[in-house]
Amino acid sequence: MRRKQYQPAKDKQMTDAQEVRYSKEFKQADMAGGFRRPRVKEAKRENPNLIS
Repeated sequence: MRRKQYQPAKDKQMTDAQEVRYSKEFKQADMAGGFRRPRVKEAKRENPNLIS
């Protein structure tokens, strides 16, 4: 099973809360831009038990 996680840029010192907020904002931007939908469909095809 593949797992992807949004990561902040290298060599950036962030608090845990900042990392969580950054990843949520990045995910929302991907969804708004339409970049996430094909990857979600592919991931669900590989593992139908995933929650989006």
